[in-house]
Amino acid sequence: MFQRSHLGVAAAAAAVTTIASTAAGPWAADTLLITGGRVLAAEGDRWLEGHAVLIADGRIEKVASLKTIDVHPELLHIDLDGGYLVPGLIDLHTHLMLHPYDEASWAEQVLKESLGLRTARAVAAAKRTLEAGFTTIRELGTEGAGYADVGLRDAVAGGIVPGPTILTATRALVASGAYGPAGFDPRWAIPKGAQVVDGPDAVRRAVREQIAAGADWIKVYADYRRRPGVPATPTFSPAELEAAVDEARSAGLGVSAHATTDEGIRRAVEAGVRTIEHGTDASAETLALMRNRGVTLCPTLAAAEAIARYQGWAPPDPQPERLRRAMAMFQRALAAGVRIACGSDAGVFAHGDNARELELMVAGGMTATEALRSATAVAAEVIGKEENLGRIAPGFTADLVAVSGDPLLDIAALSRPIVVIKHGHVVVDRRAIPAQETRAELLAVCQRVFETLAEGRIDDLKELFLPEAVVTFELRSTDKQISIGVEQFLERARGQYGPDSSFREWISGKPTVLVDGAIAVVWAPFLLKSAGLWATGTDVFGFLKTDGHWRISSLSFTNRPI
Repeated sequence: MFQRSHLGVAAAAAAVTTIASTAAGPWAADTLLITGGRVLAAEGDRWLEGHAVLIADGRIEKVASLKTIDVHPELLHIDLDGGYLVPGLIDLHTHLMLHPYDEASWAEQVLKESLGLRTARAVAAAKRTLEAGFTTIRELGTEGAGYADVGLRDAVAGGIVPGPTILTATRALVASGAYGPAGFDPRWAIPKGAQVVDGPDAVRRAVREQIAAGADWIKVYADYRRRPGVPATPTFSPAELEAAVDEARSAGLGVSAHATTDEGIRRAVEAGVRTIEHGTDASAETLALMRNRGVTLCPTLAAAEAIARYQGWAPPDPQPERLRRAMAMFQRALAAGVRIACGSDAGVFAHGDNARELELMVAGGMTATEALRSATAVAAEVIGKEENLGRIAPGFTADLVAVSGDPLLDIAALSRPIVVIKHGHVVVDRRAIPAQETRAELLAVCQRVFETLAEGRIDDLKELFLPEAVVTFELRSTDKQISIGVEQFLERARGQYGPDSSFREWISGKPTVLVDGAIAVVWAPFLLKSAGLWATGTDVFGFLKTDGHWRISSLSFTNRPI
């Protein structure tokens, strides 16, 4: 007599070697195994063939050959079916509180849209950003929405709403008379899209206020237009910029500077900021200064392109001046050896289209490998997370993205993620889902196994198996796990099951069905009653389709008494 208990699924794994689809996500699991894809090496410049990635408790535990990984029933398994696995992407310049300017202008959003509406939009934008494969973002200013980004950051971190890990810059800092909304009668005090400060002491005070309110980064506007229709000029003095950097540094925070003029960029770099946003008119001398001081450029090319489109431009027409200047600056920075990270300015254009920045960087002369690194390892280093993010390696946070094409050859593949994993949780799974008819047919066979066992119709059970099928279970009396042929299993089953026995088994939860052509696996959670005792677990059925019918090629029994 045999009894069922907790088992591995080696027999099922041996019988079914390729699995390409799964039931619809999202789901969460403490342990996850990813196989069947090419894994980006830790250096970020090549693919590891034949490697699996094991995730446990939100971190990458192993990147190794599947042969070295112990597979067990509770292990959630994703087969990428030849796809490409890269680290979760990082965007260092976003504005979740904004939406595309062709829907409403920046000033209309800041002045007319309520804080509640803007925050609700931001929740939806955060979800779209995560689903696009960007698992970490640096949110560079709420544009008049106060500290709403802090609340959203905490809501995401608390699992209340879905979204990427958010680093907040809260209100940002601007000098008097140098930000919008602008152009109104001077008699009226119009709310601004950032915190207005003047003088080193006031700057220090504002930095302290923003940090106390939850800022992870400090953003300053080193230059801006003094009034509508005039060019940008430097605003903050060197002393004011130095005060911001020094105060932020005291708290362990970095400073980002919006800067488009050469003088504004130079002042910010000399003051010690970590990143320059936009950098449009940087001279060769200033770019060399950035390189020598290790200051990173976030070029925001996608925003420049979006604004050009809103103004009527479309390929193949010649690029308008603003976009042409942005692309020329990027090429100068690349040639000068400036470190460049992905910073898209999403919010100017649609959230979820962040990968467009990488496509434009490649169009500007960067290799696809460098562009991918700019949104992974380089970006992680900028935010001080190089030991946790940006690579697929043991100990790193399990933020991962799978795509169907090779992004080292075609960076546009990153715009079409098929799987997104954040902190070990599958949040997007766009792989092929088995047709409902196939799923129903497979589950019907599983249910028939339970029913025929309970009714003692062993001969009828035989027709559900392939002749060479293998069944795995454990002899509890000897504590040994064994695998036997189906004929031997059926012989053992005779006399143990039937209408007079107390054995009953039901599928008790949502099964996972994986199908690849004529091969399939079903993980079926069950509830079992036998001899007055109850048990639960997962039965693992391996299937092969022959002569138009699904038949069982392997079956592994598990159970946990309850």
